[in-house]
Amino acid sequence: MSSRWLGAVLLLALVSLILGWIFGMSKIGSMENDIRAALDSNGYNNIQVDMSGNVATLSGEAASEAAKAGAISVAENTECSACKNKRRWHEVRDDITSKTMPVQSPYTFNAVKNLDGTVTVNGFVPSETAKADILLAANRIFNTKVIDRKIRVASGAPDEKFLDVTEGYMTELAALDKGTFSQEGYNGLLKGTASDVNVRNRINEAGKNFPGKYAAGFRANINVPEVVVPAAGEIKSVSVCQKLFEEVKSDKRIQFETGAANIKGASSFDLLNTIASAANRCPSFRIEIGGHTDSVGDEGYNQRLSEARAATVKNYLSDQQVEADRLTAVGFGETRPRATNDTREGRAENRRITFTVSQAQ
Repeated sequence: MSSRWLGAVLLLALVSLILGWIFGMSKIGSMENDIRAALDSNGYNNIQVDMSGNVATLSGEAASEAAKAGAISVAENTECSACKNKRRWHEVRDDITSKTMPVQSPYTFNAVKNLDGTVTVNGFVPSETAKADILLAANRIFNTKVIDRKIRVASGAPDEKFLDVTEGYMTELAALDKGTFSQEGYNGLLKGTASDVNVRNRINEAGKNFPGKYAAGFRANINVPEVVVPAAGEIKSVSVCQKLFEEVKSDKRIQFETGAANIKGASSFDLLNTIASAANRCPSFRIEIGGHTDSVGDEGYNQRLSEARAATVKNYLSDQQVEADRLTAVGFGETRPRATNDTREGRAENRRITFTVSQAQ
């Protein structure tokens, strides 16, 4: 009898051991996955984790001692999702190596925008993640493929706002026909050419709103070429006609009803009448009327809206005795922004009608 009880006890102990091992392995696997997910979500994608028993061994290369300490802290504070009350029951062993990040002084960043729209950037950023972020922002702001001349990772930035200010400089550079900006610590210089004095004024105001010492260090040197236009009579130069249109339009806007192609406001009709007079001083040239929108809403809808607004302007100018066969209405939708679509002011600047003069075929 006693031998049967002994056998039953041993069998029960064996079953308990097996079940404990099975559930323990499940818990270990869950803990490893939990730590892996926590590391990834905190930006430590290059750190590996291996769970053995209750010990989580971290390995890989961290960008710095601070990054190494951060990864260890994340692993130590990760809770077990498969455990009761999601408790922490593990230990963390450090097998991470860290590379020494070079210190850069002075800390610089600069960019060049050419007349053909190409943009090149170079300078210093505090991490590989920051490098990817700044290139993503540059491609969005300039709406083109940005050339990374040589962006390098280094410490030494004056503070954590440096790259936010870099984005600010890129946003203002995008509004120029061509230009450059260069940052050195808290100081920066933006220079180039704008077709409109109002662009220059807006950029100067934007620099005053940079954070802290960056506002005091902001400088801008924006050239707006003077327009030389004959006082009266027919104009026989494409470039002079183009400048006439730019001078007449200046910062004035042709207003439309929201989401529609109907012109609104007496000032809009006054402007169109002046533009018609300018067009009639350039009878030898064709005029492309371009409709542009911001990026709010459906892309296809914006394209159709831009086409309709350009056509409305064409019809109005034709009614003002501008030869219809010299006028072409084209819609560009949201594809050619001249300012960021991330701000109300930028979106307003992107909603516009443009006039491009060309030689008649």
